[in-house]
Amino acid sequence: MNKKPRNLIAELESDLISAANHELAIPMAGYMKNNFLFLGIKQPERKKLASQFLKKAGLLDNKEILDIADALWEKKEREFQYIALELLYNSRKKWDNNFLPFFLGLVTRKPWWDTVDFIATKLIGDSLAQVTEPEEMKRFTASADLWENRTAILFQLNYKEKTDARFLYRIIRRLLHKKDFFIQKAIGWSLRQYYRTDPRSVEEFVEAAGITGLARREAIKHARGK
Repeated sequence: MNKKPRNLIAELESDLISAANHELAIPMAGYMKNNFLFLGIKQPERKKLASQFLKKAGLLDNKEILDIADALWEKKEREFQYIALELLYNSRKKWDNNFLPFFLGLVTRKPWWDTVDFIATKLIGDSLAQVTEPEEMKRFTASADLWENRTAILFQLNYKEKTDARFLYRIIRRLLHKKDFFIQKAIGWSLRQYYRTDPRSVEEFVEAAGITGLARREAIKHARGK
């Protein structure tokens, strides 16, 4: 990494550490089951503090942007990962063939729903929007890793009428036997979202697939009379 990216990261780190609030950091970490350390900076203040960093970093070339995101991901405090995601998404008009592999790799790096859902729906979802039945999501469906599974379920979440329902349903059928909360919740969430576009299709699929419990409640929670 050359001097300019390193300097930007150092400036950002200095600004965030100066704004750290240890009293807020404790409940923020607790909300994430104490999987990560926090500086204790709430989202509005974090966005304000990072605004100049994001503006300057966004002007760098693609390799430097990926290097910065990678370096931020290695920081201990969770706020740095959130800023890395914002940098990557803000750079979406510049994405090239190196970005998707990086996004795919982030899914299992310090994974929890707060980063994985953004990666799945904003980064990977946008990257694969024009791809029919992407091989990467077939691979994630067959994976033993629950976060890769969750990503495969959720990557079409914002596609609306462009959702490939047959592919979504096939992914869900492959993963329905997994009873982990994050899998069942993702199944219900993806179906509830697509229900807004095609309620009849979702209701028929829920019945045909024998979806029960949390996934069913989430899928049809807005259905009339359900």
